[in-house]
Amino acid sequence: MKGRALRLSGLLTALGLALLLWWWDPMSGAPRRQVPDEPERVPTAGAPGPDLTLRPAKPSTRAVLPPIAADCEAQAELACHQGDVYWFDSCGRPEERFESCEAHGCEDARCLEADTVSDCGRTSAYGQCSGNIAEACIQGRLVHIDCASHRQRCVMTSEGAACVPQDDKNGCRGDEPARCEGERLKLCVDGVYRTIDCAARRAHCSERGLSAHCEADPALNLPPLSQANSELCDNKDNDDDGRIDEGDACAEVPLVAFIPEGATLVNHELRMQNELEILNRVYAPTKFRWARVRKTSSQYRKFDPKDLEGAASQLSQAESRYLPGRADAISDDADSRGLDFYIPVLYTEELKMRPPKSGMSTLPNGHCGGVRLSDLPSPISGLIVVSEARQPETLAHELGHYLGLCHTHEQLGRFVVAGEPLAECQLSGDSICDTPNDPGPPSCYQAEPCLLMCRDASRPDPFNIMSYYIGCRRALTAEQLSVTAKNLALRRGWFRCLDPRGCQCDPSRKAACPQEMSCRPSGAGAAPWYCELDGASWPGTLCQDSSQCSRRAFCAGSTQSGSRCIRPCNEEPDCSCIDVGLPIGVCREDLNP
Repeated sequence: MKGRALRLSGLLTALGLALLLWWWDPMSGAPRRQVPDEPERVPTAGAPGPDLTLRPAKPSTRAVLPPIAADCEAQAELACHQGDVYWFDSCGRPEERFESCEAHGCEDARCLEADTVSDCGRTSAYGQCSGNIAEACIQGRLVHIDCASHRQRCVMTSEGAACVPQDDKNGCRGDEPARCEGERLKLCVDGVYRTIDCAARRAHCSERGLSAHCEADPALNLPPLSQANSELCDNKDNDDDGRIDEGDACAEVPLVAFIPEGATLVNHELRMQNELEILNRVYAPTKFRWARVRKTSSQYRKFDPKDLEGAASQLSQAESRYLPGRADAISDDADSRGLDFYIPVLYTEELKMRPPKSGMSTLPNGHCGGVRLSDLPSPISGLIVVSEARQPETLAHELGHYLGLCHTHEQLGRFVVAGEPLAECQLSGDSICDTPNDPGPPSCYQAEPCLLMCRDASRPDPFNIMSYYIGCRRALTAEQLSVTAKNLALRRGWFRCLDPRGCQCDPSRKAACPQEMSCRPSGAGAAPWYCELDGASWPGTLCQDSSQCSRRAFCAGSTQSGSRCIRPCNEEPDCSCIDVGLPIGVCREDLNP
């Protein structure tokens, strides 16, 4: 047993160290669908309603772990716990102590020697800013990066200390209170001022005390922040629809690994297999599999985050059966056929960030914890990127972002727009109620590995995969799993619409598009309508193009009254139909809200 444990310890050490975690900032903008600039003009002769013009999208751009299950495998792996090496079962729970580290500390399932104990003190991988010096604990050593020498500044972001570009116009420190500018909420996010149009969300900007937020009329029928549970493959009716394990709930989720040409990746196949085992433990009962490994451009050996959108668009379609020219191809080679759905994972030697990061991911349509973080339209494509310097659970963490989870220390309450009082747990942290309050580093530090001390009475769960307590993360809560199941189902539905030519629609049909997508005018004759992800703007609010609208609405209007998001009148409960000269009738209520 001792020899086996030592071999396991050595193996886990070889699997690499992760530093900090990074996920794509949806507020940085996203390219809109490439369609013509000019709106499609529709004849309106004899129409009793106003003369409207379609506006297509513009081209652009708990501290308690889950209950012990009867089928948990004992002594599944070794890992650090409370400063020593412990056995953990396959459900991520600590069992008996395997080895005492005698206060030297533990890292990557092994005790540290006296001369390898971290010299970082209380500085964690999250780091801190001292002026324009970014400090972070990198592989047990305190690293100082002079952001100013790179013509940048140090800002505390949701990912910790980071060097970000100078921005004299929109730059901020991060501690500035949110404020109202008319009906626009202005707040500092990761060192840059962002605005949220409260009016577009059928709300108004309200200042209370030293801060502000978007506040909706309690009588407004806004959708609940926490949606119904999603179906899991567990022989239960999770979504209360009278059916069990329906749809793709029990289907394995294909992953496609993309390896840049010429990349040097140590023990890569072994690490991939270990990461897959972690995914299947953390996200159980959902199962994942490596479907394919493909080569990609050598330019991704050292990955620049500015390339994320382009890489996501390319790699999310490369193995798709909906790729133009492939859908009708006949082949006897199953490995050459396109996939109905997959999650792309790009392995890179290095992420070009200061301080170094170990992974990043896109969010599903700019949503995290059920909260929309930006007014900007989001691309359908998605991508996970992980670097060579990563922890074994980094991929599981980044997959959480890909499936709509935020860090447990996020402060999503500032983005929440609600028409009724919400529980405090929905207005703080990650907006998920079964994750305990987590002030995050540096408010909490590891007095001993995986034993936290916080400045207040908070008791965060360092074992949560979406926390920032590196080396401890092992599991997700039941509500987190429900969120990921919902977003996995959404991404499956969106997948065929990566190419708009394969996702044409009829706006007169109520279910013309996959869930959380709407049928929009393209301005092109060959494909006049196509499915596009919903935007942030509600029906009846002002718009400039259709990508801003939600709930089946598209943008249309006249020169005199401007353009608004309007819905087709097809069995809408709060809609009376009017003919305005478009191919379909629209809801009168949206024209004069």
